[in-house]
Amino acid sequence: MNKLKTIIGAAVITLSLNSFAGDCPALSGQFTIGKGENADFSSIADAANALKCGGVTGPVKFLLEDGTYNERMVLSSIAGSSAFNTVTFESKSGNNADVIISYASADATVVLNGTSFVNFENLTIDHKNSTYGSSMRVDGKASNLSFKSVVFDGVEVTRAGSNSATVLFTASAAKSDVSFTDCEINNGSVGISKGGNTADAMDTKTSISGTLFFNQYESGLALTNEDAPVITNNVVSTLSTYSSFKAMNLDNVANNVVISNNIINAANGSYGVAMNNCAGKTTNLGQINNNSIAVGGKGETYGLYLTGNSDNQVLNFNRVKLTINGNQSATQAYYKNTGSGNNINMVNNIFYDLNTGGYTILGNTYKDVFNQLPSQSNPTLSVSANGIMIEKVTPIK
Repeated sequence: MNKLKTIIGAAVITLSLNSFAGDCPALSGQFTIGKGENADFSSIADAANALKCGGVTGPVKFLLEDGTYNERMVLSSIAGSSAFNTVTFESKSGNNADVIISYASADATVVLNGTSFVNFENLTIDHKNSTYGSSMRVDGKASNLSFKSVVFDGVEVTRAGSNSATVLFTASAAKSDVSFTDCEINNGSVGISKGGNTADAMDTKTSISGTLFFNQYESGLALTNEDAPVITNNVVSTLSTYSSFKAMNLDNVANNVVISNNIINAANGSYGVAMNNCAGKTTNLGQINNNSIAVGGKGETYGLYLTGNSDNQVLNFNRVKLTINGNQSATQAYYKNTGSGNNINMVNNIFYDLNTGGYTILGNTYKDVFNQLPSQSNPTLSVSANGIMIEKVTPIK
């Protein structure tokens, strides 16, 4: 008799004390999912149904045996879950290549609807053989979702629009405390598309670190209506020829956003980091620091692109390289439009254009000056201003 049968048998006597609204025992402890003789659940769906029916009374961990699970995973709100009573799905081997959850017949392989306090570790969630949709979609109000060393494989066909994002957070309600750590996000229109709902509240406490975004068509990462997300130590790499590709696209992201130590390589892309209406506060500046950005393409190309009311930002120690295929008359390593754009602080950035040679920014302070100077791609530029020096560099041809 496996562990699940034992629990159910014991629950016959104590059901009223240990269960929630369903006719099932509440879960607590460690369980195994798989086809092995001692597995507690033969499928992910069985485990999800047990959670739906009985909820939890303590921390729960599901260890998945090696193999491919050709099924759709759907979770909703889990009764009894909390910061202590978390639910974790993890490969038993600890290797994300050993457990694959794969589904291609619906709009998402994993659906979380109003789900909180759930962790995924060392798994692969696969949707690449579908023609549309997402590896994972998160609907409704959700919080405390953690993804560690998870591979998300999105659709391989060329798709536009957030509905084919590899990981999609819908704007149906606010979401908070969401983290991606050391993950791999492949294909799709967008790697992670996360849009907060301002009618409810901005999304808060989003953290994305150590994650690879590979081969997206429109954007590696797209965040909208977020409060102070932290985006660090990630890599965005693509060969997409989409004319408006944005490696990191932030819209209406407020307060102390941190974008640091990221590597962007979009040889045919148009934008490295694009920020629209991203306003920090004078006491809580946004931080765009230590990023390495290489972008190209045949049209207009921008490394750091600030538009709208993107006020109160610090741009320090960034390295921006524009590739040789760009439209020379339009490309700029740094661009700020005619929106408010107040209190932009720039220190020790290196901007380099392979078409013209580009320029190196040196010095200790640089505040609201760069947008007043001639175009970065102007090969005759040789200007000193406000304690900084802009040097022309011999082009590499």
